[in-house]
Amino acid sequence: MHTFLSSLVPHSMSTLIELMGGEKRFIDRLDFFHASALADISNEPVFSTVYLYHYVGRPGLSTKRLHTYIPSAFNSSHGGLPGNDDSGSMGAFVVFGMLGLFPIAGQDVYLISAPFFEGINITNSVTEKTTRIKTVGFDAGYNNIFIQNVTVNGKPWTKSWIGHALFTEGWTMEVVLGNKESAWGTKLEDRPPSWGGAAKVAALL
Repeated sequence: MHTFLSSLVPHSMSTLIELMGGEKRFIDRLDFFHASALADISNEPVFSTVYLYHYVGRPGLSTKRLHTYIPSAFNSSHGGLPGNDDSGSMGAFVVFGMLGLFPIAGQDVYLISAPFFEGINITNSVTEKTTRIKTVGFDAGYNNIFIQNVTVNGKPWTKSWIGHALFTEGWTMEVVLGNKESAWGTKLEDRPPSWGGAAKVAALL
C-alpha cells in the first residue's frame, strides 16, 4: 500500500490508476490506505493522496477524506499540528484545504474541494487583484461537504480543478454545497489533466 508514496506520479495519474487495476480498485486501495495506519498525515507525501479521488471522478470523496483529517489531526488543541511543520508545509496543507483548493506541485493545477468558509477574499500582492471564494449552502456543522456545482466569474465551471489565474487575475469562484455527492467533476473531460490519458487519446485519433 506504500505504492501511493513511492509511485506517485502527478503528471500521469491515469497511468498509475491503470497499473493499480482500474478506477474501482484504485478507490478501494485509497480507502484502505487512509483508513489504516499506513497513511500518516504528518508525513508530507501523504498530503496529495487525500485528493487522488479527483483523478477517478470522485472529488466528493476527496473532500470527505479531508474532513477526516481536519479537524481530527489539525485543530486548535495542544499538539494540534502533527509532525514537523517543515517551513510551513503542515500549515499550508490546512490553509489550502480550508480554502477548498489543493495545489499540484509543478503544474498549473489546483484541485477544487468544498471550502471550510462561507466566504473569503485573497488579494494578490503583485497584481493587486482580489480573488473571491464564496460558498452557497454552507453550514457550520459541515454536513454540506459535497460540491453540487461551481461558477467562475458567473459562468458554470464543470472541471474539478482550476489554474493559478484564479489568483493572478482575481477571479470569483462560487461553490454550491450539499449533503450528497453530485455529478459535478465526475466526467472524464472534467478531471485533472494527466499525461497518460492525453497520450492514449492522441494515439486513438
